[in-house]
Amino acid sequence: MEHQHKKFEQELSDLREKVGHMGGLALEQLTRALRDLTDHDVGNARSLIERDASLNRMDVEIEERCLQLLALHQPVAADLRTVAAAMKISTELERAGDRVVNICEAIHDREDDDSAAAHAEIAEMGALATAMLADSVAAFAQRDAAMARRVFATDKQFDAIYGAAFPRVVAIRSADAAKAAQEAKLAFLLRDLNEISEHATNIAEAVIFMVVGKDPTHMDLHERRSNG
Repeated sequence: MEHQHKKFEQELSDLREKVGHMGGLALEQLTRALRDLTDHDVGNARSLIERDASLNRMDVEIEERCLQLLALHQPVAADLRTVAAAMKISTELERAGDRVVNICEAIHDREDDDSAAAHAEIAEMGALATAMLADSVAAFAQRDAAMARRVFATDKQFDAIYGAAFPRVVAIRSADAAKAAQEAKLAFLLRDLNEISEHATNIAEAVIFMVVGKDPTHMDLHERRSNG
């Protein structure tokens, strides 16, 4: 029995490490994509798109590992929450990776005469989304509910910028067909960044559930502030 417990503990540790590695890769992809967007580095953007297959493969491997752990060891309590969180987080990371691919594809179409306001907003939203993803991944690795809650505070900043930028961009109607297409691509880019922020928030919620044992969306204000 002791041997089986040690084996399970090692497999659980390996699972956490694999999720952490996937999170690091997703964060690296996002950071590089945003840099390439700023630099209009089409060549590097193409290489990032090709690397997305690694995230897809890791998502499948983590899901299979989680299902094996559930079937073979039937974990309970905190261990069960860890396995469930790992499966949820890998899916969120894979979906965030898909949005990064969209950003890379947008690099091919970016025009140098995009408005300065749009550039500033994209840069700020990109920085916030990166910080959210970094904190959520680190919170999982460190089992830190307080760090996960920090993601919610950053999300409020993100939403304030997105809430002002997206409707303005969508409302623009250009008579120039090429310019109108560019404005549509800008709107899609803003939406992709917003989706990445949502994936980071979902990861943070999974971490809090893993650590505290309650879904943060079902906790009252006092519990959200005091737990963790």
